[in-house]
Amino acid sequence: MTLPAGLVPVTVFALTVGISTPVAVGAHLLARTGNGTFLSALRTAIVGTGLLYLVGVGVVWAIAGSLEAADVAAMLVVAGAVAFAVVVWLPLFVGRRLVEYAAGVDSATALDYATTGLPVAALVVFAIFVAPGGLATNAIFGLGEKTVCLAGFCGVARGFAVAVFLQLVVALLGPGLVGLALASSSATTGDTRAQS
Repeated sequence: MTLPAGLVPVTVFALTVGISTPVAVGAHLLARTGNGTFLSALRTAIVGTGLLYLVGVGVVWAIAGSLEAADVAAMLVVAGAVAFAVVVWLPLFVGRRLVEYAAGVDSATALDYATTGLPVAALVVFAIFVAPGGLATNAIFGLGEKTVCLAGFCGVARGFAVAVFLQLVVALLGPGLVGLALASSSATTGDTRAQS
């Protein structure tokens, strides 16, 4: 199955920025209501964003309506689950630990800062993804350069392998580094986050 030009970057945008931004914004908005901790607000935002993503997959499947579309829908569900793990859960876990250790703040405040950095890191991951081939092409997987074998897959472009490595580093450390910058900025200005 050949994907239309531009569909891969749109899908990656939905799986990175399209997941992390509603999670972060939703968690902060729910936490402002004062009903519970920031962690419970974050859990609610993750569940809500997951359900919204599943509705989107259902719409794609219903519009396409063919057997091939069922395969695409199944692929989108699996990709969404992996994206939640790689773009939300793991970066928040690493980011919270990084901010907590380096800034010396409590766990709830560190999670708040790392969650604020989540959409920024996801946007950088998306930018790294589209940088080699651009938005209007699916050539990002084979850029016509020298290839290497990566995890048993031979013929992977070296630039693509480097881009994947950079994306993983940014996805894992980005929220923590942005959160750390916010924590140090608020420490110098005297601003304190509400303890949730």
